[in-house]
Amino acid sequence: MIIRDEQAMRRFGGKLAQQLRAGDLVTLTGPLGAGKTVLAKSIIASLGFHGDVSSPTFAIIHEYDEPGMRLPVVHADLYRLNDPQELEELGLFDHHDGVVLVEWPSKGGSALRSPDLAIEILPNPDGSRVIEIEEKRKRS
Repeated sequence: MIIRDEQAMRRFGGKLAQQLRAGDLVTLTGPLGAGKTVLAKSIIASLGFHGDVSSPTFAIIHEYDEPGMRLPVVHADLYRLNDPQELEELGLFDHHDGVVLVEWPSKGGSALRSPDLAIEILPNPDGSRVIEIEEKRKRS
C-alpha cells in the first residue's frame, strides 16, 4: 500500500484502529522519520483519546486510558532500550485488556512476543510511504 502524505497516514491509522482488539500487539518498524509515531498517534486518537499524544522516545512507555476510549493503549518506543531484558522491568505486557503499540520492536529481541500485526513503513524519495502489513493473528 502507498501512503501519499501525513493526512493519508492519519486516515490509515483511523481505519486500522477500527480493526484492533483487546490484547493485540502491533509493531511499527521503519527508519527514523518514517511515520511510525504519526501512525501511532492517529490510532490512539481514533480509539477515543482526546488529549495530546507524544512520542515515548525518552519515557519509553506512555499509557492512554480514559473514559470513552474503545480500548486502552500502551505505546512504547524501544529505540533507547539497552537490553531486551529491560522489557520485563517496564511492564510492557502487564495490560492485557488493551492494545500495545511498539516502535523499534527489533530492540526488544526475543523478550518481545510475536506481534498480532507487524507494520513496516518505508519512505520513498518522493515523500510517500510504502506500508507493508503482516497479520499474524487469527480472525474470529
